[in-house]
Amino acid sequence: MTVTFRPLLAGLGLTAALLASASAQALDVDKAIEYRQDALRVMAFQTGPLGDMVQGNIDYDAEEFALRANNLAALAHLPWEAFIEGSLMGDDHGMDTDAMAAIADNRDDFTARAETLETETATLAQMANDGEEFSALRRQMGAVVNTCRGCHDNYRDN
Repeated sequence: MTVTFRPLLAGLGLTAALLASASAQALDVDKAIEYRQDALRVMAFQTGPLGDMVQGNIDYDAEEFALRANNLAALAHLPWEAFIEGSLMGDDHGMDTDAMAAIADNRDDFTARAETLETETATLAQMANDGEEFSALRRQMGAVVNTCRGCHDNYRDN
């Protein structure tokens, strides 16, 4: 089964295109913070049903799982471009953010973790599309969650 995710991205498409066309330094800090927070919220919306299925809170539905996994994989690259200079905690921007200043100090590690998330979510989507057994999908979802947790533990103040 192939699930497309273009309709999901339609709402974010214009924002993503605008941000991608501007250099990171030219981005307005407030807009960058809002953009990445919105992108992460949309990712969390997709992750919720996946987590509920793997935890047994709702019944496993292969089609729904594949839809959510594909959506998550499509979104996984979006937030990172908006972690720009001047947009972290302690920077003088006046916005609420949980993005710790440690991101700037450890940019290579932060970037590697973002890339790992992109890889793990793409793997989950491919497995779901290939009709892998639910037990394998559960393990891969665990890898996705652990990737998220690792970044949150090191770079999110909350």
